[in-house]
Amino acid sequence: MTTKVQSSYFFFELVKRLSPAYLLVGAIVVVYVYLMQFVDHSIGLVPYAVVFFALFKSLFFTFVTFRQINNSIQECHSFGQLLWVFSTLVFLIIFSFAADFTCLSAANTDSFQGRNIIVNDLGFSESLFEYFYFSVVTFASVGYGEIVPMTIFSRLLVMIEIGQSFVLIVFGLSNINNIHTTIKHQ
Repeated sequence: MTTKVQSSYFFFELVKRLSPAYLLVGAIVVVYVYLMQFVDHSIGLVPYAVVFFALFKSLFFTFVTFRQINNSIQECHSFGQLLWVFSTLVFLIIFSFAADFTCLSAANTDSFQGRNIIVNDLGFSESLFEYFYFSVVTFASVGYGEIVPMTIFSRLLVMIEIGQSFVLIVFGLSNINNIHTTIKHQ
């Protein structure tokens, strides 16, 4: 019974601590939908906005969310809970970059080359899935080369995602000792 209470409490705390990140990603997705539907793309401000939001989001994840996750690690009661923490964070990062790529592609169809990924041809959900795939491949540093960034803005986004994945991996590796000690003492 105690394990279930600890487990329920842990998931509640995880959602509570990651809620600012969820809200940030959700707000940025809403802004992107607005930018894709109602803003004149010939002005050329959308790529700047996308890169700005991606940079802001990465800094937020690095300095705010990682601190909250570090506090959660101190309360982890099992390795499974720890996996939930990291997998939730990885999913948020990958999904948010998929939204970045989708919006950038909708603003400038020359941003990416490869597979049939043009938002207007596929539709929003199919394009988001294709860019989610691209984001997973980029985050994992696999880089199959099926989708290639072609503009400066798309390349900047890819570099920001690679940097974010590197920071997350370093963060995870640097906390392995804390995680092991915390789980061992509980």
